[in-house]
Amino acid sequence: MARTLTAIYNEAKEKRDEYLELTEFHNSSKMSVMDAFTWVVAACIWTFECLIDVFKVDLAKDMQYRINGTGAYYVNALLKYQSGDTLQMNEEGTQFSYANIDESKRVVTRASYSEVEEENFLDKKLHLKIATGEPGAYRPVDNAELMAIKSYIRQISFAGTHAIVESREGDILIPRLTVYYDGLESADAVREGIVASINEFVTNLPFDGVVYVQKIVDAIQKAEHVKDVRIDEAEGEGIYIAQYDNENQLVVQDLDEREEPVYMKKVERYFIPQAGYVKQSNGQGLEEQFPLWADSITLEEEEI
Repeated sequence: MARTLTAIYNEAKEKRDEYLELTEFHNSSKMSVMDAFTWVVAACIWTFECLIDVFKVDLAKDMQYRINGTGAYYVNALLKYQSGDTLQMNEEGTQFSYANIDESKRVVTRASYSEVEEENFLDKKLHLKIATGEPGAYRPVDNAELMAIKSYIRQISFAGTHAIVESREGDILIPRLTVYYDGLESADAVREGIVASINEFVTNLPFDGVVYVQKIVDAIQKAEHVKDVRIDEAEGEGIYIAQYDNENQLVVQDLDEREEPVYMKKVERYFIPQAGYVKQSNGQGLEEQFPLWADSITLEEEEI
């Protein structure tokens, strides 16, 4: 921001007076020749700084709307993808866009990006996660649409950009906890309240954000009639997750004593969902082995 004319003059006068050879020209009168020259120079500097401020505003506007190829640019482009439509180049040859904007054709409702190291490449790889659906009910984009989206990204990508787009089934959340309730309501009603509280927590999670174990516990604690939440590690309790890979197959986290695959992993303090979002097991197909939230929680009536 430009300094005031008076501030510039005072600074110039102090600097001028530092030179001994100019002391003989010092005059307390504001109409002295030396002070007049100082005022003129200060006015020129003030004018220049004002012009710089105007330039900064214009430059900020250009930077805000320019095509810059950042991760945020690709996320914004994914959210504007229109299923079945063809991109067109503008007359300047600098930007792709759709001939008609139709928000009903936009299938990507959430997107995020991260940069990851890639073996044998000096530059980082841009990792883009996407999902469709509404908060609390996100789902992966189907394979045919995902192929079209990948083609769309290749078309708008800047030269040298290595980007991958993934859309996976949500990370399955399994809260194995003991919950103590006050006994003023039936166990079934308390379970329903706990499930509703977890649903609300999941719905409000930011896409591809950090999920903390303690905040899941806090969400359960907020349910009506809940007195306390306990994690009995000796009984194998805790917050567990099961995740899908890029082919939407369950990730093997470990092997048990019989060398059988184990798909659940205990979360120590926090995790970032591989899919960008978490969900409850649907109890079918690959997820049949994972309990629903109501079944994974042990209820105990508080006797105090």
